[in-house]
Amino acid sequence: MSDATGDAQIQQLQEQVAQLQSELDSKPRGHWIRTFWSTVLIVVAVILAPLSVVSVWARGEVTDTQRYVATMAPLAENPAIQDAVATRITDEIFTYIDVSALANEAISTLTSNRDLNARQTAALEALAGPLTQGVESYTADAVNKVVRSEQFAAAWNEANTRVHERLNAALTGDNTDNAVMIENNQVVLDLGNLITQVKQILISRGFTVAERIPTTDATIVLFDVPNAATVQTAYNLLNTVGFWLPIIAMVLALVGVFVCHTPRKALTWLGFGLMLSMALAVLLLAVGRTAYLAELPDTVNSQAAMALFDQLTGFLRQSLWAGAAAGLVLFLAGLLLGPNALSTAIRSLPVAAAAAIQRGLDGVGLHMEGARGWVAAQATGLRIAVSLAGLVFVMLQRYKTPELILWTTVGVLAVLFVIQILASGTEEEEIVVVEEVRA
Repeated sequence: MSDATGDAQIQQLQEQVAQLQSELDSKPRGHWIRTFWSTVLIVVAVILAPLSVVSVWARGEVTDTQRYVATMAPLAENPAIQDAVATRITDEIFTYIDVSALANEAISTLTSNRDLNARQTAALEALAGPLTQGVESYTADAVNKVVRSEQFAAAWNEANTRVHERLNAALTGDNTDNAVMIENNQVVLDLGNLITQVKQILISRGFTVAERIPTTDATIVLFDVPNAATVQTAYNLLNTVGFWLPIIAMVLALVGVFVCHTPRKALTWLGFGLMLSMALAVLLLAVGRTAYLAELPDTVNSQAAMALFDQLTGFLRQSLWAGAAAGLVLFLAGLLLGPNALSTAIRSLPVAAAAAIQRGLDGVGLHMEGARGWVAAQATGLRIAVSLAGLVFVMLQRYKTPELILWTTVGVLAVLFVIQILASGTEEEEIVVVEEVRA
């Protein structure tokens, strides 16, 4: 190539760059309108994002029995839950068995059937207290054996299945079941099956008086709901629009980014807004947890209530942090797409690495000219398709976690890097021009 030809090409590129820069600097009158609507759409999307997470969580936990039972299942091995259930079962049993009266009756029978002196009678009567304590301890041991057994885990899951069905009916206002599980602003768990198991164990051990224990519908409080009517109203609203909220939020966010005359800046602010709104939602959840525990009546085991609250809201908390992680990814992407020297330098690293790998492949005879030519021609479309595929993959996952966001981002970046490797060399001059325009 002659010097004259090279100078002409350089001059042509400089003219194109100057024209593009002039277009960028002209800022048509419509820019402020696009900026305004972009801001409105992004703000609305950012506000809807945590509400979308809450709606997905509510629908998943309330409408999906299998998911709810799987969420609650680990609590069967939680010591605080076991202690609370054991205490409630023991109290229920002793409402039907007056141990003190039985002990006194047994002592009276002994003293009446034997010719005992006053000293012997007093000694027998003194045994009433220890005998009562022994029976109570014996019963408590039987109860603890049940609640720490595999049978308890099975009964716990069965009871929670019934709770889920009735709770769903209560929250949706379908109160056709007479045993609706919101009673006096409390959500309760049926312990009848567990009490029956304890009764059989006591009888098998020779404590035949346990036959007096009838079939009972004893319950234990799972949640205290100070404003059950408000919760029902909020749930019905979220359940009605819950399916559409995530879709609406995502569409508004995408339109907001592409409506803006500088999509990169809109993407950066979208990411920042998501981080802020999701972190705020996590904070509100923590405040709600504190308020919930503070409102518990004295009759409720606070440790068990805390364990239950944390277990039930674990997925919600994870999903909110996942949303914050997604916001961080978008925020960093917006920054790295900037025209400043640092962003340009960071972007040049994978480009240079891809070019070096491509040269290495050429060196060992792996030219792949056909594949490279096709990828180079379709590079922009492939990058958009891969990015959208990653987004769709995350959206299709019902239960989102920060780890899901992290590994999906890593996977998308890996595929984009492969595309860059195949496109290297054929796109080199175009990359130089783009970088010059952005600078």
